[in-house]
Amino acid sequence: ANTTSRPEKFIGIHFFNPPQLMKLVEIIPGEKTAQEITDLTKEYVKSVNKQAVLCRKDVPGFIINRLFIPMVHEACFVKDRTGATLEEIDSAVKFKLGFPMGIFELADFTGMDVIHRATVEMHLRDKKVINPHPLVEKMFNEKKLGQKSGEGYYK
Repeated sequence: ANTTSRPEKFIGIHFFNPPQLMKLVEIIPGEKTAQEITDLTKEYVKSVNKQAVLCRKDVPGFIINRLFIPMVHEACFVKDRTGATLEEIDSAVKFKLGFPMGIFELADFTGMDVIHRATVEMHLRDKKVINPHPLVEKMFNEKKLGQKSGEGYYK
């Protein structure tokens, strides 16, 4: 927003992938975004049959990826430290925490390229964000990107 001549008209909209299936959209106003722009954006998101969540501060990863990205890496560390299988971890997340998908299942759906790049970018902007787990790095380098390549955590 600060690089434009109209920062009061600038706003971020983060649709989740694939947008035809994912209902949530993050709305990210800048520091100078006018309230009317935020209101118009909320109306637009509603008009395309999506559910908006307002990210009140522009932080690396916004809201969802600020939570999801570290969960992927931590799930890898849980696998390393406990010997739990992918299926056991995903089952625990689905059937105990009530998530619609397991962490590894969602990571494959999202794509290891997206997770890797988001992690690196988030870490560059905020050192509190974890670096990629070695398995995430390995899968990214081997182009095991999940559903889009036919292999990720699962085949």
